[in-house]
Amino acid sequence: MSPPKSSAPPLRVGIIGGGHNSAVGGAHVAAIRMDGAYRIGPCLFSHLEDENRLSHEHYGLPWEGHGESLETWLNRHAAEMDMVVVLTPSTDHVRHIQHIIGHGLSFLTEKPVACSLGDAAAVRDALNLGAPLHARFVHNYSGYPLFREMVLRLEDGDIGRIHHVRVHMPSDGFAREHITGKPQLWRQTDPEIPMLMLDLGTHMHHLVRMAVGPSPSRVRGRMHRMVNSLGVIDNVEIWEERADDIRVSYWMSKAHLGVKNGLGLEVYGRDGALIWHQMDPDHLIRVDTDSNRTIINRGAIRPEAARRDRFKAGHPTGFVEAFGAFYSDLAEDIAASAGGSGPGNRWIRPITDAFEGLAFLAAAARSHDTGAWEEP
Repeated sequence: MSPPKSSAPPLRVGIIGGGHNSAVGGAHVAAIRMDGAYRIGPCLFSHLEDENRLSHEHYGLPWEGHGESLETWLNRHAAEMDMVVVLTPSTDHVRHIQHIIGHGLSFLTEKPVACSLGDAAAVRDALNLGAPLHARFVHNYSGYPLFREMVLRLEDGDIGRIHHVRVHMPSDGFAREHITGKPQLWRQTDPEIPMLMLDLGTHMHHLVRMAVGPSPSRVRGRMHRMVNSLGVIDNVEIWEERADDIRVSYWMSKAHLGVKNGLGLEVYGRDGALIWHQMDPDHLIRVDTDSNRTIINRGAIRPEAARRDRFKAGHPTGFVEAFGAFYSDLAEDIAASAGGSGPGNRWIRPITDAFEGLAFLAAAARSHDTGAWEEP
């Protein structure tokens, strides 16, 4: 099996940030290139000319000179791009997005869109004031075929009325700080919403929304500083009570040894449960009313979930492949929007979902301070 190919010409994409020494730049570049839906054009990987040049060499991209600033770069290259991918530090996103909107360019931004509700409102206002743009945010974990199979089964009522969701994303980043060193400078202080929640909670909120849909809710949050030397939050638990009677439990951490990325989603209903873990991405566990467990593998899923597969079951799906599925779906979403052909790709969510996710996380952070339930 190979993913579907589009007859449309490749989209011209520019990149800011994400240089050769960044955490996520290489994954983005590989995912962008994976299915031939894009052509990488002008890039400003760093404001430092030497780093920018090295990054072009690292990614095998032609060097066409350095932009002294983002504004200079945009003035020079805006006409050469259909979309800009924003991979700069989280604390710079809003300023950079505002420049891009000012040039009338569509964009995809790494999460979080912003680090505070005020900054999120500034992005929303800029989008509302200008000409319509295609504005999206990164949510790559929903690109895994078996996560998509889970979503489709939940939509079909496979486990009956849902009453509880557990989502967890523990990791060991701060637990090994004495070995690996401190994170990037911009991660060493907490903004209005703690950086841990912006890093991990944004993904978790998106996956829950994909699995069970939106609903008005109230939240309680507990934040802890467990092991790091910087005084930042490194462990968070959130409890959500939704108007549709679904209860959701969130746990995110960078303070726990023994796990590198423990992302997992468990959905419990009247007639069974569905369980998926990112470290075992090609298997979905279905539990029946006798608590028997059936393992569903990638060879037994429906075409809608499998349409981005690149090789047959038994050859594990990787993180970058799931990222590639996200980018290919994004290209379809952009084409549908540009062509006026109605709804875009079902797996690509509008940037308003990101704003709602930030409001959810901000409410959880407030709850820690007030000791009360808060509404996003």
